[in-house]
Amino acid sequence: MIDLSCFNLEEFFGCVNATNTKQMKSNSFKTLRTWLQEKSFAKWSNGYLKYVGDYKDGVDFISHDNINYEMKGSLRMFNKNGSTAPIVLKNFQSDNKVVKKTFDYMLLVDTGSMCIGITDWETVESRVYYTPKSPTAKVKFEPDDYTILVSNVKPTQKQITSSDILNNLLEIL
Repeated sequence: MIDLSCFNLEEFFGCVNATNTKQMKSNSFKTLRTWLQEKSFAKWSNGYLKYVGDYKDGVDFISHDNINYEMKGSLRMFNKNGSTAPIVLKNFQSDNKVVKKTFDYMLLVDTGSMCIGITDWETVESRVYYTPKSPTAKVKFEPDDYTILVSNVKPTQKQITSSDILNNLLEIL
């Protein structure tokens, strides 16, 4: 399982905090926000993780010892009763709804309380559910399904904001 002791989680959560804006959570920019956060997690892992989410489906990181990790994050990921919010595991383009193993562990990031949990593929697979007429497979975890690795991390204040990033994007117009 992942060892977060070599990570600079304050810097990672600084990125999370800087992208926790209404505009970055819009349908237009959710993908950019996710990409920034995943790239930040790999950057601040001090070489522990390589980001592969740009070209591999269903896996975001490969560790130095070849373990595959998927990251899912949301504001209020963990409910007061210990369960998680529903998490979209996969969006399907067809009616063939089959979830295949693409990762060994799933990292659960709460972008509000700045904490990280982890669960394994077997637990994920046992919790997959499908909603009729929906193109998604989802998971929802109970308290015994995951382990909290860190909580209440104090984020580093970033020098650039997500508004600065979006304003710079407008320069191309």
